[in-house]
Amino acid sequence: MRVPAPFDLDLVVRSHGWYDLPPWQWDRDRKVLARPLTLSTGRAVSVQVTTRGRDGLAVRVSSQGRNSAAEAAEVRAQLRTCLALDEDLEPFRRRTEELAHRPEAGALKEALARGAGRLLRSPTVFEDAVKTLCTTNCSWALTRSMVGRLVEELGRPAPGGGRTFPSAADMAARPERFFRDRIRAGYRAPFLRDLARRAASGQPDLEEWRESSTPTPVLAERIRSLSGFGPYAAEHLLRLLGRHDFLALDSWSRKKLARIRGRKRQPSDRTLERWFAPWGEWAGLAMWLEVTADWHEDEPSWP
Repeated sequence: MRVPAPFDLDLVVRSHGWYDLPPWQWDRDRKVLARPLTLSTGRAVSVQVTTRGRDGLAVRVSSQGRNSAAEAAEVRAQLRTCLALDEDLEPFRRRTEELAHRPEAGALKEALARGAGRLLRSPTVFEDAVKTLCTTNCSWALTRSMVGRLVEELGRPAPGGGRTFPSAADMAARPERFFRDRIRAGYRAPFLRDLARRAASGQPDLEEWRESSTPTPVLAERIRSLSGFGPYAAEHLLRLLGRHDFLALDSWSRKKLARIRGRKRQPSDRTLERWFAPWGEWAGLAMWLEVTADWHEDEPSWP
């Protein structure tokens, strides 16, 4: 499977924490990304992806029985979504060139030249939305526990012993107490149930958001109409839809930006927005590449 140049699988996989959440698995030493996928036929397959040459990926699919040509094409399409291969970063590169006089532009230009800028996503907007809810107001350890229990309790078996991420219909069939008692989602329990029921009914059609031409502010309001989606959660989901107009600030990113730029006091959100305003619709991606730069050094920090 061909990829745009420049492309670095490790930079895309570790672009944020999703690779550390089931059902993703990342073997950093072997540079192999793996997970089960659910096809439109309902069949589960397990895939492994690794780099092949300078401009390609090798994909290995494990399944019960032989895959049809249509199923093989669907696997490739889902992987293109997950690795954001169809996202056009050229406008961001041009904007960074135009802003070369700014002190942060050099690091952004270098990151883009190495193949950074694409964010690992789930094969469905629904999965991204569920995982986003599981990141709100909690530690990463708790996020990982909640997502792990969702996969273990409701995921369907896949070849090789893994389990798929649960479907909206499977989650919608469970009462609120299931999410509170079994998933231990706390205050998120009714939000997870409501999200699943709305997604299963197609009201709204979450998957349509990936290709929607709706203006970003309007789409942001639609996301915020979902139970539990405040400004951070809505802007985080927009980021995974390839919409980078907003910064999706949380306590971690605010503190990190203050430290990176040598501020003794944490700047206000308005100040942070002003810092990245020159990048326009790419402001959020510029911020994210700056705040995560140390993840990809020779001795990387988290993740």
